[in-house]
Amino acid sequence: MIYHLCFWYFFKPDASSFIGRMGIYGVSIFFILSGLSMAIVYHRFICSVKTAGFFFVRRIFRIWPLLSIATIASILLSHHSTPSLPKILLNLTGFFGFVPPYEYIATGAWSIGNEMFYYALTPLIIILYNYKKWAGNLFLLGSFLITLYFAFVSLKAESSLSQQWGIYIHPLNNLSLYTFGIAIYYNLKEVVFNQKANYILILVSVLAIIFYPVQGDQIAIVTDINRVIFILISLGLVIGFYKISNSISPTLTAPLEKLGVITYGVYILHPIVKSFVNKFYSIIGISNSLLIVVSIIVTTILFSLLSYKILELPLMKYGKKITS
Repeated sequence: MIYHLCFWYFFKPDASSFIGRMGIYGVSIFFILSGLSMAIVYHRFICSVKTAGFFFVRRIFRIWPLLSIATIASILLSHHSTPSLPKILLNLTGFFGFVPPYEYIATGAWSIGNEMFYYALTPLIIILYNYKKWAGNLFLLGSFLITLYFAFVSLKAESSLSQQWGIYIHPLNNLSLYTFGIAIYYNLKEVVFNQKANYILILVSVLAIIFYPVQGDQIAIVTDINRVIFILISLGLVIGFYKISNSISPTLTAPLEKLGVITYGVYILHPIVKSFVNKFYSIIGISNSLLIVVSIIVTTILFSLLSYKILELPLMKYGKKITS
C-alpha cells in the first residue's frame, strides 16, 4: 500500500530505495509466508483426494469474497470499457492466474492469481514432503531452476520492469518462493535456533535489503545474480522471524496480530479506497497529497478491519465448518 501511494502521489521508487525494493519483495515475502502458513496448517490435513478438495474449498471461501468485491468495484470505478464476461469470471475466481496472468482487473490482483495457481499445487507439494523430504526438496529445486530461467533468460536487464511486467508476474516465476515457504517448515520445524544468532540473521537481512548496492530501474533487483541475492534476503527475514522462540510482550504482538489478519484487505482494497478518497477531497477542493495519503491509509485499515470481522472471518469459519 505504501509503495503504491508513494508511486501515485510522491515519486517513482526505484531499485536503490527501500520502498522500491519492498514494493517488489514485499510480495515475494508474502509468497514465502503463504507457503509456510499452508504447511503449518495443512501438513497433516492433506492426505487424500477428499482432503485436498476440502483444502481448495477452504481457500475459495478465504480468497473469492474479497477478490470479487475488489474486482467489481474496480470495474465500476474504471473509465475504460467494461471487460468481457470471460475476463470478469476469471477475475472473480482468480483463475486468470492459470491462463493469461496479466489479465487481472483489480490493482495488485496478479499476486492473488499466482496464489490460486500455487494452491492448486499445494496438495502435491505437501504429499511429496510427507512421503520423503528429499522428494519435496527435489520439487523445490525444479521450481527454483525455473525462477533462475526467468531471472537470467526470460527477463532482460536492459529493459524496464514495466515493459516486462507480463513476464515477471507469470506464476512459474515466483513458484519457488511459495515452495521455499513449505520447505522452511519441513526442513526447519525441528531445528532450534540460537536466539542471538537468529536476531543477527534478522538484522543482517534488514540491513541487506536496505543497503545492498544496486540502483536504476526495478528490473535490476529481479534479474541475474541480484534476483538470487534478494530471494536469499527474503528467506533470511522469514526464517529469522519464524524461529523466534523468546516471548514477546502482548503490547507489541496484539496490534501486529490485528494488522496481520487484515493484510489481505489492506492489499486488495487500498486502490478502491483511494478512488473514493480522491473523489471526496476533489469535491471539497483539497489537494494536499500528504493529507490524502494519510486519509487513504487510515480509511483502508478501518475498512479492512470491518471487512475481516463481518465478511472474511465468518466465511472462513463457514468454509472450515462444511469441510470438517
